[in-house]
Amino acid sequence: LRSRGMPEELVYLAAIESGYSPGARSRVSATGMWQFMTPTAQAFGLRIDEYVDERRDPIRATEAALDYLQALHDRFGSWYVAAAAYNAGPSRVARMVRAHAGDATGEEAIYWEIVDHLPRETRAYVPKMLAAIFLGQKAQEYGFDVEPSQPIRFDRVWVPGGTTLHRVAQAVDVPLARIRELNPHLLRGVTPPGEPFGIRVPPGRSSMVVASLGGRWRTYKA
Repeated sequence: LRSRGMPEELVYLAAIESGYSPGARSRVSATGMWQFMTPTAQAFGLRIDEYVDERRDPIRATEAALDYLQALHDRFGSWYVAAAAYNAGPSRVARMVRAHAGDATGEEAIYWEIVDHLPRETRAYVPKMLAAIFLGQKAQEYGFDVEPSQPIRFDRVWVPGGTTLHRVAQAVDVPLARIRELNPHLLRGVTPPGEPFGIRVPPGRSSMVVASLGGRWRTYKA
């Protein structure tokens, strides 16, 4: 976020959307940490098919979500309104801005001019974001014992199509659950057939994957 020039506080939107759960799915089939609907996800470059759903990939989905939020900010000129549009949809929010924002300008003013006209869920969306930001930044002052999460580290190795995560787990000698955790976007526990595919494995173990099937894997190693 810092490298993009975007507010770091936007990461709290994923907390509101899903509690940072890659496997989250809403009643209207929004999926993943950032709760993408299929058309929006595909518009921002995410792969969705019978084998892969990159909405469940925390890395790829976060990249797409930031691209989407940046596009919304470029359109509305306000991060608050961009967040509302992320939740309610840009077309609906654009109608509210045209009808009710008047001559309002600035980050907060535009949003507060339209908030009472937004859908009920969206009216609480930015306040929830602000509350999450405030609590996240001052958690210890309110009695929460917070231990910062460590970055998820992994190596990436290319494997042949149709490779099962079970075989990868055996190759690197870790529980299958760990490999699934690193690759939550693989819906069937197997890479798509007929194409090489990049699998994430614990750091330092990509060579074990390559060695397990000899030259077949070596061909596709990253």
